[in-house]
Amino acid sequence: MKKFDISSITVSNICNIYAAHLAEDSEADAVAEHCLLVVKSKGESIYTSGASKHVADSENMVFIPKGCAYSLYIGKAGDCTVIEFDTAEDYTSAGLCSFCTEGDEDVTDTVKELLHYWTLRGPAYRSKCLSELYGLFTQISSVQSFSSSLAGKYSMIHRSVKYIERYYSRQDLYTPMLAEMSGMGETYYRSIFISVFGVAPTRYIQQYRVDKAKELLLKSDGSVEDIAVAVGFANSSYFCKVFKSITGLTPSEFAEKGRLVG
Repeated sequence: MKKFDISSITVSNICNIYAAHLAEDSEADAVAEHCLLVVKSKGESIYTSGASKHVADSENMVFIPKGCAYSLYIGKAGDCTVIEFDTAEDYTSAGLCSFCTEGDEDVTDTVKELLHYWTLRGPAYRSKCLSELYGLFTQISSVQSFSSSLAGKYSMIHRSVKYIERYYSRQDLYTPMLAEMSGMGETYYRSIFISVFGVAPTRYIQQYRVDKAKELLLKSDGSVEDIAVAVGFANSSYFCKVFKSITGLTPSEFAEKGRLVG
């Protein structure tokens, strides 16, 4: 099913814009009387509708279509801005969904402007709010487009990749930990990683370790056992198996070939 594009929304009326502070561990069940866009500056709110679950936090906002029945749980206390509006079209089929904003400052500033205009209720405030709301939709859509690009996908896992490069020698480099570091589930993290690097995280770590092992085999007099441990393998037997699967040579054969060439 095609992902819902928030930029396609036609707003017929802005009903309310307000700020709220939600207490931790509070819960609620409701049916949306209007379309809702929930923007968090702090804390974490979990919205559930049927099998669909989405998190609103400082980097993700949640859209709830009019008529959608949902449950709310506050995982972490924090402030949020809620924008209530009606649309020319029925978006019930879109269901509960979320949009990654990555903490984009332009998005944050637009939400502040919306709340400011609505609260002051100055001249033509509804027109100003409508203009800002459409601007917000455009900004969200732009962030989404970037996130779906290769550069955008890499930015999502950048922190974990740098962690691998720095701590490759640690034997506790596991996909679940790297996924959590990137703020996403293990399955989704693996799919993003494969789309960027062409291999799963586990294989990428093996390749990175083997590259480091090549350097040591050519530049040091360390034993195969010592080098295996130095680059993060639990034992030399497994190291040799992985090394050959990647290079086509055993570590000793690679070292000997390197000496002949060098």
